Amino acid sequence: MLETNQRVFDEVEKRYYFAPIKSNFNEKIKEVGAEKAINYLTTIMQSSIEEVEKIIKGRIENGEIQDASQARKAIAGNGFQGLVAYALIYLQKEGVIDKELVITLKPKSHKIIENYAAIQVGNDWQKPDVDLMIYHNKRLEKAPILIFSMKTSLRERAGQTYKWKLLMDIATSKDCMQIKRKYGLNFELKTDFRVGFITTNFYNEIMQPQQVGMLNFFDFVYLTKPGKFKPPISEFSAIVSDLKKLYQ
Repeated sequence: MLETNQRVFDEVEKRYYFAPIKSNFNEKIKEVGAEKAINYLTTIMQSSIEEVEKIIKGRIENGEIQDASQARKAIAGNGFQGLVAYALIYLQKEGVIDKELVITLKPKSHKIIENYAAIQVGNDWQKPDVDLMIYHNKRLEKAPILIFSMKTSLRERAGQTYKWKLLMDIATSKDCMQIKRKYGLNFELKTDFRVGFITTNFYNEIMQPQQVGMLNFFDFVYLTKPGKFKPPISEFSAIVSDLKKLYQ
């Protein structure tokens, strides 16, 4: 286990609201096994609501927080992102995922993003909205770097990451010189970026035509619910075989 991954695992586990989420995740592992359990992260989040509410209520009564609605909103987003990272590192601990893969949560100021993912647009610089990053510990420039946006709702900022992907495709294309000159696009591709999206789809938005159109810009789209889905959507456990293919 890489030390960086262990730190992420421990940090998520120590979050004040995470105990019921962890408990439900462990129960699902007992029921269906670790690899299939990651297809149920949406259910795990939803089944944890009652216990999380008790924790929020207790913290309000103790004067630790003041706004319950704000706490709920933060937990929904951060809790899901933390659970995804926690689940992937759990699979790594079990030997399902390559032990040399670095799984980084909230890497917005990470040197990889600064050095490899900043696209110049005129006098400005555009970076992807990254919630999770995966890369090989020993082959940084020779193996793909995966960046993921993770949202509980498609009404959130999923568009920011797919627009960065589109910018990258234009900036590295030999057929878009006129567009690059028009907008002052400049980007030196130093490594292979793959861009993905992971969602709980709490509000059943993902199959709406306008959402499917947006999702086609991503290299990977994972839904944390079990089932058979139309491309480009896969259930989350497909990430295991995808990682094996990318990091043979």
